[in-house]
Amino acid sequence: MAVGLRLRKSTARGAAPPVIDLAAVDALLDVSVEQWDRRVAKSVRDLRGRGARIEIPDSPILANFASSQVTWGGLFEAQVKALPHLDRAAEFRMARRYEFLRARVRDALARAGHAESKLDQLVLRPLHALPAATRRTTQAATEHLARCVDEFERLRNLYVEGALYLIFSPVRRYRDLGVDEGDLLQEGAASLFQAIEGFDWRREVRFKTYAVYWIQQAILKTLYNASRTVRIPIWVQKTFRKIKRAQDRRRDETGAAPDLADVAQDLGLSTERIEEILAVRRYAVSLDAPIGTEDDGSSLAQSLADSSLEPIHESIREGDLDAELHTALAGLPDRERMILMRRYGLGGREPETLLQIAQDLGVTAERVRQLQKAAIERLRRPDAMERLKIFG
Repeated sequence: MAVGLRLRKSTARGAAPPVIDLAAVDALLDVSVEQWDRRVAKSVRDLRGRGARIEIPDSPILANFASSQVTWGGLFEAQVKALPHLDRAAEFRMARRYEFLRARVRDALARAGHAESKLDQLVLRPLHALPAATRRTTQAATEHLARCVDEFERLRNLYVEGALYLIFSPVRRYRDLGVDEGDLLQEGAASLFQAIEGFDWRREVRFKTYAVYWIQQAILKTLYNASRTVRIPIWVQKTFRKIKRAQDRRRDETGAAPDLADVAQDLGLSTERIEEILAVRRYAVSLDAPIGTEDDGSSLAQSLADSSLEPIHESIREGDLDAELHTALAGLPDRERMILMRRYGLGGREPETLLQIAQDLGVTAERVRQLQKAAIERLRRPDAMERLKIFG
């Protein structure tokens, strides 16, 4: 609180602008969730009014990320391992700092003459990529914007660096599938920038949980897009896997080769569509290619999150839906989340019955049904529905 009081004092004429460090920022932001928005808005105004600068150290690894000068390899891994990793408390602090500095950039953009309707589109752009201001502004406002953007980019790099250790395990799992390990590391690192932008610290879910999902999605998309002679849409690849599963079920039930008409009926597709999907198989890298080092039968296709059979016109839209769904599930108690994922076949699983799950948990099927109902009710809360409703 003392930090906030000091910031309200006026700066003497001709005095150097105050400089505060991240510890002071943390103290400034040490308020409840209910007070958060009001404190952020007031602190942004106070710091701007005093011309204050936030001192943020250089990031030893990612300072050159944007210019593609990072060396991806053994040296990179050694450097990352030498960095302090974000624990739960550090994740919380970093997420709040990030949101505060983001708000500071947004305020600076408005002061520098950019249209209010464009601020959310511009807040993540580097300074050189910003368009011309839509109204006349002052040199001081332009300089303030440059300072805020620099601080925000430095903090973002520090945030990502603290989470870089998360990319190595997923990369090792998929590195023998024909894509250079350095490319996978780079995609994993890039996905962390998306993860920190979408993460909401108010949900009391660890950033680590959210980030690992983004990393895996980025790696899987890279593998699918880079390992084909002919580009096959992701929805086709996933539908192919569903067809194969349906064929396997039919074969297990009858002991004979499955009829395509029966498979089509199981999946709600036409026989013609089934034949079209099967026809592209000769172009595809094997969806049964084993992954990882354990002989557990895991394959690349099994790592895909389940999705609609309908084509999605923009692949990033699919990734956004997966990420928002994962975020919504992450807010559930562990048992409820596990039940929903198993019941509805999320994360590449086969859907399971209430009885199957009940037997594993040592409870009755009725108890599993009750927990499933409770989980669904939680997902119907306004905050969860707001995140998912844009996907229809």
